[in-house]
Parts: sequence; structure tokens; C-alpha cells
Amino acid sequence: MRKSVILFSLFYILICVKTSSQPYGWFSQASGTSNNLNSVFMTSNTAGIVVGQSGTVLRTTNSGTNWVAVTSGTSVHLFSVYFINGNTGWVVGDVGVILKTTNAGATWSTQPTGVGYQLRSVSFINTTTGYAAGWYGTFLRTTNGGTNWVLYSTGLTTNLTSVNFSDANNGFAAGQFGKLIRTTNGGVNWTQISSGTTAQIEKVNFTATNEAVIIGEGGFIRKSTNLGNNWVTQSSGTGNWLYSNSVKNQNFYNIVGDYGTIRKTSNGGTNWYSQVSNTSSLLTAVSFVDTNTGWAVGINGTIIKTTTGGWTLPGTASLSSPSNGQTCFSTTGTLDWSDVFPPVCHYRLNIATDQNFTNIIYNVAGINVSNYNMPPGILQYNTQYYWRVRATNQVGESPSWSSVRNFRTAVPDVSVPVLNLPVNNATVSITPLLRWDSIAAATGYRCRVATDTGFTNLVLDSNNITGRQITVPSGRLQANTRYYWKVYSYNSCYTSSYSPRWSFVTALTALSQNGTEIPAVFRLYNNYPNPFNPVTSIKFDLPKTSSVNIAIYNLLGEQVEFAVNGVLEAGKFTYDWNASDFGSGVYICRMEAVSNDGEKYFNTIKMVLIK
Repeated sequence: MRKSVILFSLFYILICVKTSSQPYGWFSQASGTSNNLNSVFMTSNTAGIVVGQSGTVLRTTNSGTNWVAVTSGTSVHLFSVYFINGNTGWVVGDVGVILKTTNAGATWSTQPTGVGYQLRSVSFINTTTGYAAGWYGTFLRTTNGGTNWVLYSTGLTTNLTSVNFSDANNGFAAGQFGKLIRTTNGGVNWTQISSGTTAQIEKVNFTATNEAVIIGEGGFIRKSTNLGNNWVTQSSGTGNWLYSNSVKNQNFYNIVGDYGTIRKTSNGGTNWYSQVSNTSSLLTAVSFVDTNTGWAVGINGTIIKTTTGGWTLPGTASLSSPSNGQTCFSTTGTLDWSDVFPPVCHYRLNIATDQNFTNIIYNVAGINVSNYNMPPGILQYNTQYYWRVRATNQVGESPSWSSVRNFRTAVPDVSVPVLNLPVNNATVSITPLLRWDSIAAATGYRCRVATDTGFTNLVLDSNNITGRQITVPSGRLQANTRYYWKVYSYNSCYTSSYSPRWSFVTALTALSQNGTEIPAVFRLYNNYPNPFNPVTSIKFDLPKTSSVNIAIYNLLGEQVEFAVNGVLEAGKFTYDWNASDFGSGVYICRMEAVSNDGEKYFNTIKMVLIK
């Protein structure tokens, strides 16, 4: 019964074994017949038997280069063949037929069974003890190599399609409607157990002493690790009917089915991989002699063979990221490409400074996923590189490298600027100098000044600052107001976060800073002009960040003006005193300053107002 094909998502194959080179994948062998072939058993790399429709028996002694028809002595359809060694084997078929050979299939003799039903499966655990199963729940056992076959009741009337034993006691038989029976005494008694499916089971096989796999209708695969007490579904990736599997060990086994379906696992069925069979014929049976060399047979005389585990050379990788021509790529970034069909063992990565790859600076193989994180120290900053990838699997390397892409690495990253001047919460002029520590990799800075902590009310937003400072232009700040400021750095590839927010307060009156020169000593200059009417300029120097108090008194000792009161950065300053509200007379300007390191300064000057 045929089912529609469901696309199978390929995953990465986990185990890689180098195999012979050619031919790759699955290739046809001439069977010399158009009869349907139902079973194959290979006893070695060179010898094997195929059986099928109308008593067909084919034999090879040269690895399938030639398949020779052998007289079977029957014209009934033959469904299953099993060899216990290179010479001794059995075949079962319609109307209870069982054939035996002791000379590697050169000749066959009939063994009496006493049943007339179709037998679909045969298996042996040694040269004397074997089992056969078939229609209407039929089960036969022999303990003398088939000289006598004894019928035992299975309790079923439905058709059985497969029988398999792990030892002289434990075995399974399975068939229609998901029926699955188990014996623990060599087939004398049988117990029906749940398979977890009502679909027809085509094959039951032991993969280890307590492990078994069942396959069949609709592409189902179920596995048990406790002698059938529980069965877990595995994803085959197909809805096609599966007919046969060949188990080499606990990890490696192969399954064939309708429409040329082939599935392979190398990790006990955790992942199943689709293979190209190069045929659309229904495949009925498969036999592997090792993990690489196997045969499958099917309808219309189909025989196919592989010596590479079924794999062809991998396809060409397709690069994903970074995009071609990308700039600012991190020196420890990730190179990414698409998975290649069939699943590969590993990839090789080349990185060069030229597109012809004459100067390869990095060549790494054995990458087992389709991406690579560049380790530190390989890629240099601000450099053009070219890269390509090539896939390798059990068979060999892909025929060609991927297309070539290029990228340019980033310049060094920038850090967050550290604010320097004015110190946090300082009192400044209305045209203060804002300064921060220089960032080595930065090519510019952005400075913002606002009246609120959220920086929604901006009074200054200056970008493209190439140095480590900026003087707030005249007219932006108001006297006696608190402002907040912050800075970030940037270059062609990166932008830092903003610095922590600092604040400053502008002075009560028109206090201004004169340039960026840092004086050597404290000094209070004589005002100018003097006498004056009504404005005079009072200049003073601060060699260090200091707490400054400048007040103006009349001759009675009364304070008439509080000019400056706060912390100022080092620099040269001018305070313009407007005496319009005061009468003519002599006034005293008194300055006190204490630097951050404790140095003190005190001085007074005499000023004459004449109106």
C-alpha cells in the first residue's frame, strides 16, 4: 500500500567513517529478471542470495557484479531468506514452502512443514534452532536445522509478517493491525503486547539483547529498550510504507520502503537521514555486511548496492553570514553557512587576505557544525578578508568550494567616556568648559546638556566632537540654574553607552571663564576700570579646583553683593559687577578660596565707584 511522501528534515550526521571512493551512493546492479524480489541476505562482501516471485533465487559470488539464477525446485513466491553462516541458509514462501541450502545457495532442498499457509519470515539463532511465521498467526520452530518443523499456537488469527529472536528464549513476531506478540520460552508460549500502533508491522528486529525496532505502514518506526514493555516513536521523515531493515549494531541500521525510500541512522534512531536510492521502485528488503556495504532489492527485479554507506559526495556549501562585503565584522564573530546534503561529517574553512587564496591566514578542518566562531588573535582590526567553506563526509570532499565572500573587520570597540571637568555638582560660569577622558579608539564624541535628568529639554546636543572637550557657547545657559550633562564616544563601527550623568550649577551673576589656560597660582587682580561707573571686571585665577567665595562690602563692613559662592574648576575667571543699584563710594572685594587638597588663599582689593 503506497502512501504520499512527507519531506524529511535533514540533521547533521554524528559519526564519520572514511569509506571507499567510488561509485558513490546507491547504484543499480543487473538482476537478469523482471520478477519482484522480496528478500536479500548477504553473507559476505562477495556472496549473497536474493529470492522473490515465482520461485526466483539469485546468487552472487562476486559482490553482485553478476547475479546468477539458481534452481529452487519450486514455482511459488518466496518471501524471506536467512543464512546462519556462509553456507547454511533457509528460504520460506507460499503454501508453507521452506527450502534449505548447505552449499551457499548453489542447490536447495525442500523441508516438510505440515502447513499450507504463506510463510513470510524466517530467522535462526544457530545452525539448529530457527523460526518461521506467516499467515493466520502461523508460527513454526525447528531445533534440528529444519528436519522437523513444529507448529505452535500464537493465539492470533491475523497474518504475521516478521519473526525475530535475540536468543533461544526471547523473541517477537508481528504483523497486521499492529499485532505484536512476545515469547520468553523459545516460542512455546506467546503473549500479545501493545505495539502502540494499529498500522501493519512489516519487520521486527533486535538491535541489542533487550532492544528492538518495528517498522511498517505509513512510515512508522518504534523502538523498545526493555524487551517490548514500552515502545517509543522515532521520526522517519516519510509517510511511505517501510518494509525491511538491516541492523549491523546498536547504532547503525538501514530501512527501505515504497517509492525507493531509504532511511539510515548512525545513533540508534535518534536521527534518521534520507538517502537517494536512484530508483522509484518499491524496495522490499535490505542487507548490509558492514556499515558501508549493503544491497537492497525490490519489485521488477530491482537490485541496488552501496559501498559508501549509501552516501554520495556532499554538495557545495552555501555561505550565509556575514553578507558579502559586510563591514565592521567582529574579529571574534561567527561565520555561518547552510547545512549540506547529504549530511556531512565536517567542514573545512579557509580565510585569506586575497580573493585567490594565495595568502591563506587561517585553514581549519573538522568543523562538525555549519558555523564557526572565530577565536581571538586570528583576525586583525580593520582588515579585508575573503572566506570559503568545503564539506566532507564519509565518501570524500564536495566537488567544489563554496562561493567566495569578503568582509572587513571592525576597528577596535569604544568604551564609555569618564567625565572629568567640571566635577559633579560644581558651580560654573555660563560658558563652562566640559571635559572627559579621551577614548583611544574613538573618532568622535556626542555631548548633551539639559535642564532635566531625562534630557528632554536640551540646551546643547553637539555631535562630531573630535576632541575631548567642548565649551558651551554663550547664550545657551542661564545664571543660577542646574544643568545635567553626559557624553558617549563612537567610531565607524561602534557607539558606546552614555557616560553616567553629571550636573553643574551656573553662577548667580555673569561669571565667565577666560580660555582654557590653567594658572600656576591663586590670584585676585585689581578690578578694571577703577574708578568705574557702573560696571567693573574682577579677574581671579584658580590653579586648582577650589571652593570659592567672593563678596563685596561697603566701608561700614556691610556685605552688599555675594558675587561667587561655589566650587569652580581650575582656570582664569572674570566676574562683571554691575553697581547700578549702589551709590558712589569705596567698596572692598574680598576673595577666599580653598582647593581640594586643602591649600588656602585670601585677598582683598579696593574699588571706587564714581557716578
